[in-house]
Amino acid sequence: MISALREIFAFGKHKVDLPLLFALFFLFGFGVIVMFSASVIPAEREFADPNYYLKKQLVWGGIGIFLFLVFARVPYTLLVKLSFPFCLLSVLLLISVFIPGVGKSVSTTYGRNFNRWILIGGFQVQPSEFSKISLLLFLSLFFQTLDPKKIKWDRKNIVSVLTILIILMLIIAEPAFGTTVEILVVIFFFVLMVGFPVKKILILGLSILPLLLVLVTQVGYRKKRLEIWLDPYKYRFDEGHQLVTSFRAFFDGGNFGRPIGSGYSHRYLAYSHTDFVLASFVEDFGFFGFIIFFITILFFLYRIYLLILKVKDKLGFFLGTGILLLLSIQIIINLYVVTGLAPVTGISLPFLSYGGSSLITIFILMGILANITKKENLVL
Repeated sequence: MISALREIFAFGKHKVDLPLLFALFFLFGFGVIVMFSASVIPAEREFADPNYYLKKQLVWGGIGIFLFLVFARVPYTLLVKLSFPFCLLSVLLLISVFIPGVGKSVSTTYGRNFNRWILIGGFQVQPSEFSKISLLLFLSLFFQTLDPKKIKWDRKNIVSVLTILIILMLIIAEPAFGTTVEILVVIFFFVLMVGFPVKKILILGLSILPLLLVLVTQVGYRKKRLEIWLDPYKYRFDEGHQLVTSFRAFFDGGNFGRPIGSGYSHRYLAYSHTDFVLASFVEDFGFFGFIIFFITILFFLYRIYLLILKVKDKLGFFLGTGILLLLSIQIIINLYVVTGLAPVTGISLPFLSYGGSSLITIFILMGILANITKKENLVL
């Protein structure tokens, strides 16, 4: 038994890492169940079809699995070479969210319009999700050849930096603050990895703190979100209702949860099947259900980490590290938001949240990772 387990978990025994594949598809299957439970009442209320969100999520999942298989076969070196055209396409898509008739604008109670989606064939697509892929490919190429001691501000480097800044500014303009944070964290770690002096990085970070403070405290909807985060119960009958209901779901779930789909959050929690799906999940499955999910996520991320450490190629190492960082930060931000440890921002929980763009992006990233960590690319 032990020898069989060692055989399964040993690195390089199969062309693609089996434990990673098992964790990936277990999380997807489990996520569909959790999302369905959280979406039944909203789907019945909005579309008179309790299976509405389930059917769409399964369609997105099918597309995602197909793209996973495709990208697992396409050499990641080829994708990186095409990263600049991919970035140009991302810029066009990010601009299109502001074009009337193409982009979809959603007004909020904060008095701010969000422009995050475009309509394609009856489906809503979120370009900022797909831009993470093109930008990650481009950042990996840019940083793995960068020598901090010999930086030349030639045409190539200037165009590269401008491309990165343009995509970031377009994402900020939507606004998609959570996605912006994900990308900035990846850039920060890449800067550390290439050997930039930590002292200079800290000085740069401190110099932009006043700007960040202004962006958070003086921009209307962000200021309001900060106030709600600091005292959600003061706003429990309007903008703070979402966070207060999330707290109640965690409390009502107890150790072992309530009858599935019967909790308070399923009826009254906004975005119970998207950004706040974790609250509905804990209400259904309780603290012990959350622990099982959390352990599975940790195993999934730790397996990725161990595989990346064995990657031979520097480019593959950077790209794999970027994928790990994107997934980890997205999970951390969502956990912090739903539990009230950070102000509310629109960011999904990988695998559990409803949403085609996010799910397909994850499957594409995992396909690229599967290609990076193939047996022949590892040091065994």
